Formats: sequence, structure tokens, C-alpha cells
Amino acid sequence: MSIKVTYRDGVFEPVEDVTDVRPGQNYTVFSYEELEEIRVTIGLNAVEKSFEFWDNPADAVYDNL
Repeated sequence: MSIKVTYRDGVFEPVEDVTDVRPGQNYTVFSYEELEEIRVTIGLNAVEKSFEFWDNPADAVYDNL
């Protein structure tokens, strides 16, 4: 699960409605810088549009899901 949060008055608050959250469960918030560091560290490039997958006519049916 991934949500956007804002830090206000010492508390992280969701920017949008959140579903499927269980009371008492711990969640971790990463800054954009931390997420970039993680992405670079593990070599995760799946979100880059330069990937062949994004321009593959065979999977075009999934592009607007």
C-alpha cells in the first residue's frame, strides 16, 4: 500500500482518503529523497518510461487500466 502524507503540527496526516488500514499497525513514511535512494540502491527502474514494456504494442490493452 502506498499513500501520500503531509507533516503538520508534529503529526503525519494522509493527503487523501485511506482504506484498509488496521488500528495498531505500524506504517513507515519515506521522503522523496529516501525513496530515490532506495530505488537507486536496489536498481529498481520499472517506473522509467524508457523501459521497453511501456512502448510495447502487444501490451497496449493494459495501458489505461
